[in-house]
Amino acid sequence: MLELYDNVFRIFNFCFFVITAGMIGNLLNTEHGHHSSRVNYCMFPPAWGLVSDSFYGILANLVPEPFAFPPILFAFDFLNFVFTFTAGTVLAVGIRTHSCTNKEYRRENYIIQGSERRCREAQACIAFFYFSMFLFLVKVLITLVTYFTGGELGQTGYGGGYGGRSFGRRPRTRAPPQMNKGGISISQV
Repeated sequence: MLELYDNVFRIFNFCFFVITAGMIGNLLNTEHGHHSSRVNYCMFPPAWGLVSDSFYGILANLVPEPFAFPPILFAFDFLNFVFTFTAGTVLAVGIRTHSCTNKEYRRENYIIQGSERRCREAQACIAFFYFSMFLFLVKVLITLVTYFTGGELGQTGYGGGYGGRSFGRRPRTRAPPQMNKGGISISQV
């Protein structure tokens, strides 16, 4: 089973992805004449995120042994971070994010195509992409901090690891206790 924070982030990202997929789908459905490759790309991250974050997260919670493999979870989180950041940035650059009440701005933009509703939907999509990107960034950073502070990916941060094995550095071991109270130590033998 995954950690609580991980499951909470997955629930929020699921909501963000469903909302974003609906709005991007509406932008694709209402395009007139000029089709934008930027809007087409923006449909990929919600679809990928729903599969790799939400549905894979359900599998990792139900059957943790093969699916809660920390390197795979880290890779999915990192890829989702990259894809959502790219989609938000591509769409923001494409619409140039001005006021949706400015008629000249709306008329000249090929993504918005003169519609105030399309302008507001595109701006909302940008916000949801960046919200989702931030959650993935936090998950990636937590995983990296856990790994580099001595908690191997297989032992902490992801519900007990994968078959008891750890990845990365070797596990830390303690020195055996000294037998100084009337006992004999190995060095005396």
